[in-house]
Amino acid sequence: MENAKTLTPRNFLRLSAFSPEEANAKYPNARRLTLGGLFVSHSGIDSRRIDDDIITPIVFRRLPADGFFMYSRGSGGESYRELVQAALHWCDKFMVVISEASIINEWVQAEVEWALKRSRPVLAVRFGACDWNDLVHMLRLPFKVKLRLKLKLYQVPCFDFSGDLKLAQKELAAALDDLLAKFPRQEEMFKPRHPSAP
Repeated sequence: MENAKTLTPRNFLRLSAFSPEEANAKYPNARRLTLGGLFVSHSGIDSRRIDDDIITPIVFRRLPADGFFMYSRGSGGESYRELVQAALHWCDKFMVVISEASIINEWVQAEVEWALKRSRPVLAVRFGACDWNDLVHMLRLPFKVKLRLKLKLYQVPCFDFSGDLKLAQKELAAALDDLLAKFPRQEEMFKPRHPSAP
């Protein structure tokens, strides 16, 4: 197997073993902050628009600032890869922002493939002309995953933020409310433990 540092994002997520203990030791707050949260897969190019149109008006009103993971790629170095891998494992909800930039982004492709293979509930947001089918086409998924998508075993609602913004925000907010009702964050997991607690 290739050195983990030289693996493509998809191969890194496919082939690299995940150790919750090692990840928790290396990133002591990551599990507490992301467990049961929302993973937001996106291109860094779209970050400002995502903050303005989605995170501030919708996500912040439903999840605390630490209830979602949206990290823009810097160097793509080993620590970034490991942090993304940990967040994917600990977040149980997934959103992908689809744009011309994101459908060709190797990390977005890797994250979406990972979420689909593990049957994570997925919400898709569309910026511009590209849509869910364009992203799926770019993934070149294994036949088994493609078949499940074709048979609609994966329900992926897509919200169009390229037209009526207020309507798209309202629809996404309702879908996120439904998702949070089905997969609530367990508040007791996030309370600080008393030093004498086991």
